[in-house]
Amino acid sequence: MKEVGKILEINDGMAKVLIVRHTACGNCGACQVGKENLNMILTAENTVGGKPGDMVEIELKTENFLFASLIMYGIPLAGLIIGLLGGYYGGKAIGYNENISQIIAAITGILFMSIGYIGIKLGDSKLKNMSKFKPVLIRLVNDNI
Repeated sequence: MKEVGKILEINDGMAKVLIVRHTACGNCGACQVGKENLNMILTAENTVGGKPGDMVEIELKTENFLFASLIMYGIPLAGLIIGLLGGYYGGKAIGYNENISQIIAAITGILFMSIGYIGIKLGDSKLKNMSKFKPVLIRLVNDNI
């Protein structure tokens, strides 16, 4: 996945790059609710020798982006499903009626989903330090945003 952005600043060999609207967004606008631009600031190693104001092409490998998306959405979803099923059938096994089992399922589903998000948050610092999840500056570009 490649994007073009503008270097905002350089600190210790790392470039903060402003990305305007992701290519996958197209003209959808669903997440913007009437806003003009969707800005994103990424930090990447300044391997192209860019300076503030330079336009650069930045890349995050698609498979790594998809894997990160799987982590962010898949783990909480799995927690929700496991919590719902475990709570419902656990309630039934204990002898609760249908309504109580559904309430237990809702509570355990939300609890397990929350545990998934907390686990992701705790592991976030480890994932951030993995080079495969870091965007890379590919080249300098002459266009302006």
